Amino acid sequence: MDVNLRALRYFVMTAETGTISEAALKLNISQPSVSAAIQKLEEIHGVQLFIRVPTKGIRLTPDGMRFLERARLLLAQSDEFQHDVSAISQSLSGEITIGSFVNLTPAITAELVGAFHAKYPAINVNIKDLDQFDILRELDTGQIELAITFDLALQTGFSSSVVAALHPRAVLPPEDPLANDARVSIHDVAQRPFILMDLPHTRDYFFGLLADQKIVPSVAFRCKSFEAVRAFVASGLGVSLLNIQPRTDQTYIGRPVVMRPIIEPLRPLKVTILKNNRLRMRPALNLFVDFATSLIPALADPL
Repeated sequence: MDVNLRALRYFVMTAETGTISEAALKLNISQPSVSAAIQKLEEIHGVQLFIRVPTKGIRLTPDGMRFLERARLLLAQSDEFQHDVSAISQSLSGEITIGSFVNLTPAITAELVGAFHAKYPAINVNIKDLDQFDILRELDTGQIELAITFDLALQTGFSSSVVAALHPRAVLPPEDPLANDARVSIHDVAQRPFILMDLPHTRDYFFGLLADQKIVPSVAFRCKSFEAVRAFVASGLGVSLLNIQPRTDQTYIGRPVVMRPIIEPLRPLKVTILKNNRLRMRPALNLFVDFATSLIPALADPL
């Protein structure tokens, strides 16, 4: 059975003032509204709450006294609940849930979250490491509150704020002759076996870059992780294109790779902070966005 908190407040005020007219005055509503609310409570719960006393207004019945005690308790709990909800929405504490593009997590997001936590330790940042398909899906369904990602396959209903642009670079083994050049042509790179970053929407980006140059790559291997691409290149199995340049050229097995800028003007990947327009931004989220916007450009710069 639903409980009408407004009707309970009318009832409690009437019990405390002793008259419907005084209760209506304090509540700033009409007397018929108070009377109707009390009558509805009596009908719903099958009790008589008041008796009319000539010249003295109304008084609580024994059932009304017991009802008043419980009504006050319920209203106090409701007020406490509303206070707690307001505190959650307004405070700079608690937990926020952020989606991070899987390749940006080790390169940018981890450092960003560490710096944010050092400055705002009361805010716990929950990071979900996702590819672009899952980022768009979880942002749409509200499983994450915002995302640090790339401008790939963005859809209506989202708003994006660009914080950095990462241009594609050739990834080469040190023994490749192209590694001796300061800049290389994508057409020379495309003559080698190609190691593809094979993630949803990411693969489309790289195939699109090559198609714009009328290049059909000879894909030798497909990898799901950034470091796997670098490892395959370092092992002499091909070359690749990547937009993130780590601050080290060493792979996990200790072999180096070389990254070189591309001569041709290729479309960069833009690091964006992505939000669902249907989701209200809490103060803690706004604080994180401001912090990320100021720090990510420096983290994205390999120099």
